[in-house]
Amino acid sequence: MQAADFFRAVYANPADDGAKQVLADVLMEAGDPRGELIALQMSRRRSRKAELKLERLFERHRAQFLGPLAAVVSERGQVWENGFLVECSLTLDGRLRDEPSLATLRAVRLLNREADVPLELLGPHCRAVRTLSGVGRHAVVPLFTHDRSLPFWSVDLEGPGNAEAWSPAELDAVRVARALPDLRHLSLTIWRFGVDELEWLWTAPVFGRLRTLELGLHRVAINVGTLRDRLLTLADVPDALILHGRQLEVKLKPTDGWRVMHLTIHTPLVEPVMHDAELMLQSLPANGLTRLDVACDFPVAKDALARLKALVKRFPRLAPVTWPSSR
Repeated sequence: MQAADFFRAVYANPADDGAKQVLADVLMEAGDPRGELIALQMSRRRSRKAELKLERLFERHRAQFLGPLAAVVSERGQVWENGFLVECSLTLDGRLRDEPSLATLRAVRLLNREADVPLELLGPHCRAVRTLSGVGRHAVVPLFTHDRSLPFWSVDLEGPGNAEAWSPAELDAVRVARALPDLRHLSLTIWRFGVDELEWLWTAPVFGRLRTLELGLHRVAINVGTLRDRLLTLADVPDALILHGRQLEVKLKPTDGWRVMHLTIHTPLVEPVMHDAELMLQSLPANGLTRLDVACDFPVAKDALARLKALVKRFPRLAPVTWPSSR
């Protein structure tokens, strides 16, 4: 058998490490550096010398390892396992719809988000892709309503700005997600946000199938109490609802009636961010929280932390709060 036969065996079943090991032996006998790459990455214990050798292999032969994908894959964000590319950012426009090496990809971020859904994603070679991000609005209908099931577990949509800007066909495609029976994580970027604006989503068939719903917002300064009241009326809900803004991130969990909240602050706790955090906490009813975890990517000033601590005294049932370190 030729090396091409073993490549086909790997692409037919990317989880089969046996085929990769045999391929490595065949390639090393032929003096092909890809064989050494596979063998080194399949080694359970790698020395520093082996790591340096891997770095040199990629420096000298990355384009060869990528093959036809070299023209579309970004240099940043590549993840290789056992000698094959499994995660990357790339531009797909249909040119590689018949490229078998796409079969090893598990996570893909599209760089051409303004284009229609690439034919590669609808074809048979992307069957191992589970995480798909950077999907633009134009791709929603063909992706979510395809005539056969697609393998994606997680999809991140780059939204058009607010829910009202979506066409009825686009909203309906997301609501039903007919072509994505295994969808468990959905991320929507919607800069203008109101609970009423997302009524189409709360009542969607896809909503009850999700484990995580992430909403990308311009500012996470919303009435969390109103949102919680609406969520309490729903029978099927995700395990977590994440409101993700440029400065704040709030994760709500249905535990104890949506009374568990994780607040993450991604910038120094300056006044505008502090204001948003206070608005969220003030919008909750007095019995609205039983647990609050606060994390911050930057040291927090003592006076800002004191303001937050004063607010949470409104919640009599609140368990001990985890606070970031102060300076």
